[in-house]
Amino acid sequence: MSSALLPRPAAMLAMSVVLACLAAPAARGQQAPSRADPAPPPASVQGRIVGPDKKGLLEVEVLLDTSRTLTDKKGRFEFYPTPAGMHDVMVRKIGYRPVRFRVAVTAADIWDGTIMLEKSAQALPEVVVLDSSKALKNYRPRWIDDFMARRRIGMGTFVDRVQIENAMATTTAQLLMRAPGISSHSLLGFDQLQVSRCGGFGAGNKGVVWVDGARAESSVTGRFSTFMEIPPERLSAIEIFRGMNEIPAQYYEPTACLVVLLWTSRR
Repeated sequence: MSSALLPRPAAMLAMSVVLACLAAPAARGQQAPSRADPAPPPASVQGRIVGPDKKGLLEVEVLLDTSRTLTDKKGRFEFYPTPAGMHDVMVRKIGYRPVRFRVAVTAADIWDGTIMLEKSAQALPEVVVLDSSKALKNYRPRWIDDFMARRRIGMGTFVDRVQIENAMATTTAQLLMRAPGISSHSLLGFDQLQVSRCGGFGAGNKGVVWVDGARAESSVTGRFSTFMEIPPERLSAIEIFRGMNEIPAQYYEPTACLVVLLWTSRR
C-alpha cells in the first residue's frame, strides 16, 4: 500500500466534524416548542349561614355576582367553579337582615366562611279578603274601591293579600310573574324583569312602579330595586298592567309599557 493514501482517514474524520458542527444549529432550530402551562384550576367560594343561635339556616338565598344558590339544612352553600378575582356576595332570608360583602379569591383558592344573620322585626299585615263585603265592613283602606273597580273591568293582573299569602313567594318580583309574559331573576341589589309586550326595555319603553299611589321608580333597562325594598309580607295587593292599552288613565305615561302598583297602606 502506498504511503500517499494514508492521510485519507484523517481527512474524512475532519470533514465529519465540520458537517456535524454545521448541522447542530439547524437541529437546535427544529426542536419542538415547549408546551404552554396548563390553565390554573378555578377557585371555590363556600361557607355556612347561621342564625343568632349559631345553628345552620335552611334555604337562605346566597348571590355571588349573578349566580344564585340556596343553603342546605346545615346552612352550607358553595359556588364552584368561581373565577379568580373580586366578587360581590349577598345573603338574605325573610325575617333576617340581609348581609352584603366582597370576597377576593385567587386561582385554586378556597374561600370558606361563616356568616351570621340577625333577625329583623317584621310585622305581617292583617289579611284582607277583597272580595268579601263582610271583611270590608269594618276595614276598608281608601285604595280598595279603585282596586276592585279596576279588577272588575278585567284589564290587568290583580293579586290580593290572600293570593299573596297562598303564593308563598320569597320576593315581590316572583309575585309579578303571576302576570302572563313577565319573567324575573334577582341580581345583587335589584330584580331584572322581562316583559313580552314591551319587546325589550329601551329608550322608547320603560317600566314604572307606584307605591301607595306615589310614583316610586322607573326603568328603561328592566332593573328595579323597589321590589327588593318591599318584600311580600309588607304587601296588601298588587296591580300589574302590561302594554299601553291596559294602563289606567291616572297612571298612563306615553313611553310606559309596564306599570306596577304596590299597595302596602292599611289606611
